[in-house]
Amino acid sequence: MHSIWLSFRLFFLLFPAYAFAQPSLDEIIPRIRRDLVTIRSPERPLRQGEIFDPYYYFFHTALPPGKGSYPLGSGFVLPDGQHVVSSYKQLEGSNVFEVVSDRGKVYAAQLLGADSGLDLAVLRIKGGKAFSGVDFGDSKQSRLGDNLYVFGRSLRILMLKASLSSLDPGDGSFGRHWLIDQPTHPGVSGGPVIDSRGRVVGMASFNPDGPAEFGVVLPAALIIKSSQQLIRNGKLAKSWIGIVPKNLTSLDDLDHIHDPGLKGGVLVDNLIVDGPGAKAGLQVSDFILAIGDKTLLHTSDLSDFLEQHRAGESVSLKIFRSAKGV
Repeated sequence: MHSIWLSFRLFFLLFPAYAFAQPSLDEIIPRIRRDLVTIRSPERPLRQGEIFDPYYYFFHTALPPGKGSYPLGSGFVLPDGQHVVSSYKQLEGSNVFEVVSDRGKVYAAQLLGADSGLDLAVLRIKGGKAFSGVDFGDSKQSRLGDNLYVFGRSLRILMLKASLSSLDPGDGSFGRHWLIDQPTHPGVSGGPVIDSRGRVVGMASFNPDGPAEFGVVLPAALIIKSSQQLIRNGKLAKSWIGIVPKNLTSLDDLDHIHDPGLKGGVLVDNLIVDGPGAKAGLQVSDFILAIGDKTLLHTSDLSDFLEQHRAGESVSLKIFRSAKGV
């Protein structure tokens, strides 16, 4: 009886380690390669300069004319097995697309839609389902310091090992992207970013205007939601209030600009002429503290709220204006 009890306890001590064992890279890489693709065009893309050209990145010269196939960037296949996501900036300037699998099979593809702000494009492989499709992880559960792997196949298969360096929302068009501690160059831009369990938690994006020592990643939650709209409508239906927002924490000498007791809110850095905000009476340098029933701490809070509401809806704003207060 005593020996049976010891065996019973040993089983439960060992079970959690078995249940949460992570796959090795030897197991992860074949699954990723299966749905990692090269996107190319039979026509030379009408790019402005060579900065997004993967061939130029590797060889420091333009691809000679007459080659018949021009690499654009990397991509990966969505879970439906028929649609491919990639970086919009890698595909910009091209009208005809081909998707090349790990085994070298070439598929004609059609661009369904893109969004330059997210740097996201969706293509449909002609002829129906051709791949298994990746497994997405929950990017909202990602944490600073997570180990990540960035895969690309613009000209050759590449893998970068990185750590998640920033989840904080920032300013500008890349304010909803993550930062990692490895640069995401044209060789991997458009490729999947994988967590330690082999799940896709983002897409690599090349931002030549960003810090050279960091890479940019579009989180999977945004890829999933936005790709569905691009497949259906060819574009993202966006609500807007006609402002250029800025995070409170990114301002210098804040105490000299506004009340030092002001700890949250989104600054109206600029207004769009005849936009909804200007017509409602917003002014440059106002702080939006809340919209509807949502308190705003970062620009991403404002973006999240607008994504959940349709254009044409009326919403209330709680603002701070230095001369009048709240």
